[in-house]
Amino acid sequence: MQISEFKALASSHRLKAVNFIESGCGPMVVEVEYEGGKDLIKDRSGTVLTCANVAQAYDVCHRAGVHEANLVQVTPHDETCAGVVMDYHSDSIPLKF
Repeated sequence: MQISEFKALASSHRLKAVNFIESGCGPMVVEVEYEGGKDLIKDRSGTVLTCANVAQAYDVCHRAGVHEANLVQVTPHDETCAGVVMDYHSDSIPLKF
């Protein structure tokens, strides 16, 4: 999902959640949950957009007019033992900015 699509979902109020997913082994990514599915934010070439810190993820959301997200910190141990789907909403930190 490109930022333009993210903006369109936000303006049409079809977002369910935005998750900043931070792994102990890699950079942070921004996942968008919307009616009909979920996707990672990507650049124009289709490469997943990565953030070095929460401030960069905030900037991505600000460009779309979004002012809240969930911080999901995943440790390598959790990744190997988690099963198919993690419950982001119970294991996340809600952020408002």
